[in-house]
Amino acid sequence: MPEFSYGQVQQAAQVQRQILSQKQIQSLALLAMSNQDLHAEIRKVVAENPVLEVVNESVRTATTSRVSQPYDGTRTSYATAAGNEASQKFQEAYENAADTRETLQEHLLFQLNMMKLLPDEKALGEALIRNLDEKGWHTLAPVSLLDKSRPLQNLAMLNKMMDAIRRMDPEGTCCNNMEESLYVQARIAGDAPPLALFILDGHIDVLYSTDSAPDIERIRKKINNLLEAQKKLVFPKQTEQTAAQTFDASGIAADDVKTAIAFIARLNPHPAQGYSKTTTQYVKADIILERIENEMPQKAEENEILMPYSESAYYRIALAPGTLPDIRIIADIESEKYKGLKKNITAARQFLDMLAYRKSFILQSCEIIVKTQFNFFSSDGHEYLEPLTQNALAKMLGVNESTVSRMVNEKFLQTPWGQLFPLKYFFTNSQDKIKHAMQKIINTYTDAKPLSDSKLAEMLEAQGIRVARRTVAKYRAQLAIGSSYERKK
Repeated sequence: MPEFSYGQVQQAAQVQRQILSQKQIQSLALLAMSNQDLHAEIRKVVAENPVLEVVNESVRTATTSRVSQPYDGTRTSYATAAGNEASQKFQEAYENAADTRETLQEHLLFQLNMMKLLPDEKALGEALIRNLDEKGWHTLAPVSLLDKSRPLQNLAMLNKMMDAIRRMDPEGTCCNNMEESLYVQARIAGDAPPLALFILDGHIDVLYSTDSAPDIERIRKKINNLLEAQKKLVFPKQTEQTAAQTFDASGIAADDVKTAIAFIARLNPHPAQGYSKTTTQYVKADIILERIENEMPQKAEENEILMPYSESAYYRIALAPGTLPDIRIIADIESEKYKGLKKNITAARQFLDMLAYRKSFILQSCEIIVKTQFNFFSSDGHEYLEPLTQNALAKMLGVNESTVSRMVNEKFLQTPWGQLFPLKYFFTNSQDKIKHAMQKIINTYTDAKPLSDSKLAEMLEAQGIRVARRTVAKYRAQLAIGSSYERKK
């Protein structure tokens, strides 16, 4: 039987550990918060720390003002006490009654579930519908809803599903704004006058006027001026059928304008009206990117970063105004006089430093994103994103990748053309760029003979993208694009 001995053995081991201080932990927590969560945290800290005060907080409040109006002959009288009581009871009953109407999302999802769709198509359709606000417009940019873990979800599928939703009842939802909705409705109708399509395709402002009735002659002159300017362009806007292609050199006639206006008046500018309002919390921009046509100032204001766009324009990257309350240490607090508040003053200064760090880190990160994705922003989103990973951004900023991951969490950027994108959208890899380039070549290649994988690899290399033929075949399969033999059939 073996013998066992008991005893104590001491060993020395050197282990390197990174231990975060409480201040660092809190800084990272603030960085990861959305504006809504940070707003609540700031209010909580101010309530607990007597040396902090709110300087300015943008709060939308309903205000009324008394304005003297000329007497219009309307008879008025004061209600009796019984009448006021009855009116109050009716108002309370009306406001407390449950809204049993169907929401727009419920109505569209029911129609989506009745369609025969692939799992990826259905998932994308649901994402598009849940992304709509109460007016039926996109909240986030539709392209940002594509799931990168689903290779079949591409731009072609996105356009297909948006078109399907737009044709659902009510027609004209799943658009960016009212003007696009009217244009979509006009295309769906099939009998839209060419001039009506021209007006709705980016020129609806010709109809705007303070007059109660449209001035046909004024509108006609504006449209003719637009057509003349369009003809002078070196690269005119390409559309399926423009007014410039349809009407002769004599220009637009008054009857054409009347017919176009009558058709537009039949369309529904508020397709989502009449449905129950949802309780969904819609996202708001945390960072706003503006393209300003002017000479760039020598110095940026607080909460913004400026960078050149062209010789006569610049980009302004700024935190969205009015989203967070401004706080400060109360001016007449002196630590020597109020010794009991010394710890509070120290804590207040630390909290203000952490807020300043959060602001600076977000702005610096967005500056790098805009510089890297300059072509995307300058082309209103029509160019593809350049490869950029969170790890690469972290190295540029000299921080850990997890810090960048916290920063992009629940943060949204508003582009110069008005669409909202989650910050996560702007991080992509070289594989995504290759797939996009392949898709673009296949879609634009007009030769009757479909391109082989070897030919695709050659054309990609001509664009500066070196990739093996077998890799092209792999990416083509992930994009659900058949071989050249299958495409030929």
